[in-house]
Amino acid sequence: MKTFLFFTICLIKGHMGDAADGMPGIAGGSVIINCLYGHQNQKTRESAKSFCKVSGSECTTMTEVKNDLWIPEERFSMTDNTSLGLISVFIRNLTVNDSGTYRCKAGSASIQMVNFNVEQEPCCGRSEDQTAYILTTAVIHCKYPVNYKDHLKLLYKVQNGSLESIIVTLGDSVTSGRFSLNVNEQEHVFTVTITDVSRSDAGVYYCGVHPNNPFFTHFFTEIQLHVSEQTDAPVQSASVVIIIIVEALVLLLIAVPVIIVAVRNKKSKGLLSFNPVFYEQIKDTGLPCNPEDRDTITTVVYSCVDSSALSTPQHK
Repeated sequence: MKTFLFFTICLIKGHMGDAADGMPGIAGGSVIINCLYGHQNQKTRESAKSFCKVSGSECTTMTEVKNDLWIPEERFSMTDNTSLGLISVFIRNLTVNDSGTYRCKAGSASIQMVNFNVEQEPCCGRSEDQTAYILTTAVIHCKYPVNYKDHLKLLYKVQNGSLESIIVTLGDSVTSGRFSLNVNEQEHVFTVTITDVSRSDAGVYYCGVHPNNPFFTHFFTEIQLHVSEQTDAPVQSASVVIIIIVEALVLLLIAVPVIIVAVRNKKSKGLLSFNPVFYEQIKDTGLPCNPEDRDTITTVVYSCVDSSALSTPQHK
């Protein structure tokens, strides 16, 4: 994180005194706005810092310096790193009404003017919950607008009230320990994979981009990652068992009628089939018997046929 901050500060120094005009924020997403005031000036360093929105001749304070940059119940929060001379303002759950001109201030003095615009973007700007299990692999998907495809892709995590950079890349892929980031430029999405998940991986993550403008870091998705033991997922196992049972019952309901029909057909064929040997023998007795008359066959079989009747009759 310190390396990334140093990189950001170096970029900002080249733009000091300019009005910061960044790429548009995404409604539903979040943004970090950076203002550099220089730590050499003791008066500025010791002055109370604030962030206000300009409206005509007024500047309405949106937030003041807090101990933490990430405060769950507040949309605007702000920290002051006096050793680096850097103010960071974090705005969550952006709306189009957040568009406008802002000022970073030290006391009553303006440090930096910031022009900021928020737009609707159907691909992005959402919050989601995910559950991963210990020692398995967690996968986080982050979509981004096509006009951000050439910028740094990154994943941040909330750590002790601050936002810490976990993994960053300007290329197609990068691996850092258990974390890997892969970019799919055709789908405008990058995927972060966390292997061997542990309890410490639980928390709030933000994925987004760092554009060429050093004043802004844009986040498109907020992820609340929950980590559980494998035994904490009985509902999932039960669901699988229920699905298997239902499928078995459906197959059984289909198979039973088929079996019954087959058995009945077999029995019917057995009763109605005609034995030519018996027919010849019965015919010789002189009894009238038509092989195509089912009723006659039944009558003959039950009334006429016996072992003695099948022998050749003796003529006196």
